[in-house]
Amino acid sequence: MFRTCTKLSLLCLTILSILIFTACSNSSSGDGDSASGNGGTVELKLGHMNSPEHVQDTGAMTPFSKDVEELTDGRVKFQVYPGGALGGPTDTFDNIVTGIMDAGWGLHGYNAGKFTVHTVLQLPFLADGTAAELSVVAQKLYDTFPEIQEEYTDVKPLWIHAADPYAIITKGKAVRSFEDVKGLKLRTPSVEAGNMIESWGATPVSLPAPEIYDALQKGVIDGGVLPVAAIRDFNLADIVDYVTLGNFNTSLFYVVMNKDSWNKISADDQKLIEDELLGLPMAELAGKAFDEQKEKAEQDAKAAGVEFITLPDDELNKFKNNAEGVTEKWLTDMEAKGIDGQKIYDETVKLIKGK
Repeated sequence: MFRTCTKLSLLCLTILSILIFTACSNSSSGDGDSASGNGGTVELKLGHMNSPEHVQDTGAMTPFSKDVEELTDGRVKFQVYPGGALGGPTDTFDNIVTGIMDAGWGLHGYNAGKFTVHTVLQLPFLADGTAAELSVVAQKLYDTFPEIQEEYTDVKPLWIHAADPYAIITKGKAVRSFEDVKGLKLRTPSVEAGNMIESWGATPVSLPAPEIYDALQKGVIDGGVLPVAAIRDFNLADIVDYVTLGNFNTSLFYVVMNKDSWNKISADDQKLIEDELLGLPMAELAGKAFDEQKEKAEQDAKAAGVEFITLPDDELNKFKNNAEGVTEKWLTDMEAKGIDGQKIYDETVKLIKGK
């Protein structure tokens, strides 16, 4: 009887020890381990619509992923997924919100009605500066105005940036005067740019940037309002004929994270990343990447025989004057929302002039 009790006691102690060991092992793994299943390392996916050669991949997102890994001693890793592998251009933001993607880069203009306040910088003829300078303005607007911050409450913003000033880039027909633009079918990146194109008597066509080449080739569009950098990013040098310069506008781009994915990162590592990388440093880096690409794109295009056109002041003023209604409409829309649009617009102009 005594031996039986002893055996039972030893069996119970063995089972209890196993349970305690298992519980301790599970508790010591931490949130990062449960998130990644890789010894506490948090592994995150950052997606975008473009090729791996796109300048924002090579010049901003990939450097960011390397800097994060180095800064956190390998505890946080971002893997960049190009080519829309995690979602198409128009799905990116929603995929981040719902957690299909941990993080992503995308164009504000593909989310009509979502960023109505921040897109003040997309209004006509505010693109006076380099992409780096305009990117700093874009980020400072976010940092300054709660009305803009509210547009990002569903996500964790990493940085916001702008492109180099947009030009009218065409195939077959040169735009040397205001009359020349009338009747053209021009790709638009945003509602604001579409309204601007309409104000000139042209037809805006909305389509993602990766589709521009095929659309030009098939005659679906005559050209587009694009950053000069896009000529290189989307291999347009061999298909376009003319680039009409004019600082017509710019576009905004976001890099944001799913909130739950951000919270997988420890508080200490979050602070490291925020203090060293997020916001202005990355915004400016992304802008500089576009600026460098713009120079290379211009060289490529000229070597391929593309003509660059500078409009006379009197012709450029016709574009500006006809587009004034786009800004007036934006101000009216802001007033209807109870937002002081004039204050935000004036601050935008001030930031651009003080760049």
